[in-house]
Formats: sequence, structure tokens, C-alpha cells
Amino acid sequence: MIASVRRATALSFLLLGLAGSAWAADADSTAAPIGLKAGRGSIGGQLGGSLMVADGDYSQGAHPRFSFSGHFRYVISPGARWQFSPLYTWSAYANDVDMPFADPNFPADTKKDRVLTQMGGASMQYQRVWGGGRTRWHLGAGPALYRVWVQNRRKLLKDPDSKVLHNGLYGGASVELGYERFMKVLSNTSLEVTGAVHGAFAASDTKFPSGFNGNPVYAELRVGAHYYYDFDRKKPADAGARK
Repeated sequence: MIASVRRATALSFLLLGLAGSAWAADADSTAAPIGLKAGRGSIGGQLGGSLMVADGDYSQGAHPRFSFSGHFRYVISPGARWQFSPLYTWSAYANDVDMPFADPNFPADTKKDRVLTQMGGASMQYQRVWGGGRTRWHLGAGPALYRVWVQNRRKLLKDPDSKVLHNGLYGGASVELGYERFMKVLSNTSLEVTGAVHGAFAASDTKFPSGFNGNPVYAELRVGAHYYYDFDRKKPADAGARK
């Protein structure tokens, strides 16, 4: 699974390069909304739903749950920007799915209905932006750092063989595609719908030989808003004269 996630990440960066070549002319030749002027920053947030789609015990019997992502952006040009995103989501499980092993703390539990997998952390993305008028699309990808922890009855799950708790920090990657629409009156504010995929490289045969040994991957759909602003607000020319 880790190889497939790495291949997907490499493919995402390849798509970004191709997108940059294909859309650069469109992005540079189309008048950008005030919010997308080079050198500006933005802050925003989105709420949505997520589903654990891989790997192994992390996704087997998973139910969709809410997800959150904050966004801090820096506009390089009308066609490119950086994004830093703190994020969080979790997954619950169906009550008819077997536990991969007997929980040392609750050995009578045979199903995963009291199990929660949680993922929190932050991602850094380079994004290509294209579109026209008040409408923009973006495709972004980049590295991420995730904390992944698994609980049963709100207590950290322990591997019965290695005695290691399912709680750790792992590297990973994210990719997203978003649609952004700037408001007509408030030209610094946009509404956005985003689809994203996140994956953490958490597999370890040494730490987790009994179960929940894989690379958790979740897909999500979010909606939210962003506000763009100037980092350096210039003072009026006569401000010094009034002092």
C-alpha cells in the first residue's frame, strides 16, 4: 500500500506540472479578482465529510464522519500559491465487523463498534490555479504530517504481541481539487468546494503485527470560505505630515 500511495503522490506532482504548462497562459491572461493578486495572503476554513478508504483494518467497516480543515494561503501569482492546512477527522465502524485481535483492555469485545480511528495534523501544498472572471479552480499536492491514533472505548488500543499503543506521528501526503467563487460585492471573499485525499505512512510490521497495520487513507468533500488580505498595508501618503 505504501508504494501505491507514493505512486499516487508522484502522479499528483506530474499532474501539477502538466496543469501549470496548460493553464499558465489562461491564468496570466485573465484579469484576476482582487483577492488573487500576487503577494497577498488568505485565511479560511472548511467543514465536510470524510470516509476512510484504505488500508486494511483502518477502512474495513468504516463509517463516514465529519472533517475539518483550516487554510492559510500565500498567492505567488494569479496561477500559483502555497497552502498550509491544519486538519482533523475520525472514523467509526460498523457493529458487525470483527476486531482484528482481542483488545488486552477489553478482551470481551469481538466487534469494532466501539473503535475510533482519528487523524489530525497539517499539510503543505503547492497549488496551480486557473479559471476566469470570479471563478477559479485549483489542483494542489504536497507533503503532510499526521497523528494517527486508534481507541477502543476511548482508550488507546494496544497491540497484544508488541505491546505498542496505536498512537504516533507519521509522514504522508495530500492532494486536492477545489472550485472557488469570489463574491461580487466582497471581492476579497470567496466560497469554495473542495475534494481531497489524505494518506499517512503508518504501516509497521514490528509495531503492529496483530492488526491495524496499514497506511490509513481518507477521502473527503468540504465546503467553506476564504478571506484574502494584504500582508503590508501601506500608510496614507499624508500620514507622516499629520504627526
